[in-house]
Amino acid sequence: MAKNPAQRVRLDYAAVASEDLLHNLSGLAADGSLLWTVSDEGRTVECLAAHEAGYVLTRQYRIDDLIARWPGAGESKGGAELDLEAVDVAQGALWLCGSHCHVRLASDNDDKDLLRSKIRARPSRHLLARIALKDNASRLGKVKVAPRKGVGSIRGVLASDPYLKPFLDLPSKENGLDIEGLLVTENEVLLGLRGPRLDNSAVVVHLRLNKDLDVKSYRLSFLDLGSLAIRDLSRNGGAIFIIAGPVGDAMEPFRLYRWHPAATPLIQHPEKLYDWPTGSEKPEGLCFLERNGKPGHLIVYDRPDKSRIKGSAYEADWMAID
Repeated sequence: MAKNPAQRVRLDYAAVASEDLLHNLSGLAADGSLLWTVSDEGRTVECLAAHEAGYVLTRQYRIDDLIARWPGAGESKGGAELDLEAVDVAQGALWLCGSHCHVRLASDNDDKDLLRSKIRARPSRHLLARIALKDNASRLGKVKVAPRKGVGSIRGVLASDPYLKPFLDLPSKENGLDIEGLLVTENEVLLGLRGPRLDNSAVVVHLRLNKDLDVKSYRLSFLDLGSLAIRDLSRNGGAIFIIAGPVGDAMEPFRLYRWHPAATPLIQHPEKLYDWPTGSEKPEGLCFLERNGKPGHLIVYDRPDKSRIKGSAYEADWMAID
């Protein structure tokens, strides 16, 4: 990777900009001149178009308008969170994925130091959707949603997996199941897991789906990421790029890896490309993006520095790759 500092790219969300959106961008995908983003605190997906100064919003879509009667629709914020962590554009469609995680019930504001024992499932987070792109690819069409429970669902299939079964009912930040990366190829849907981490290995789940998005089969890849887990996935040609970070809320370390996948049960060893410096920001999402004819990746951060938020705009990082 080039040693030059990252370049800032302006993402202007115009009238839909809010503190929740700008401070919680969790996934992004580039498709020609368009950029799609999601926020893990919201129930929307945004489409931005390339502009001389970066990208400018063209349209915001509400998930509840696209997917009728999805769990959590119309509920309060606390019960409706989709926890959208990943987005991809492939096969003429926009793909969205929630974390599929369980959470430990948060303490009341008056009892911040009280660790509650109750663990809660969040059905609204069990979302995997394929939404057809139409017209100039900035408009959304027919929606397919994977089953959220039962035999053909992600959790249903993994419930019998000898590696992942013990972790399905644990909270996400306690090494429970937590999907943070999504990558769609011609034949598979890849899910990058923030949790669980198995021994010192991160996990990628490779799904094969039927036309109704039922899981037909799956396999696992085990990756040596220096004892870190997966925060996002992106691709360029045959290479997959990975943001790696802690399972929990630790502020460091975060690294960028390049992986050339192999179909093997053995632990694979991606190439480390970059270490993020220690700071208040956590790299949360990335997508491959060429700028001025040069390959690179666009990156957004959890807990972004104040300098990134300017009015209705968020300034992402673009990092060149040699």
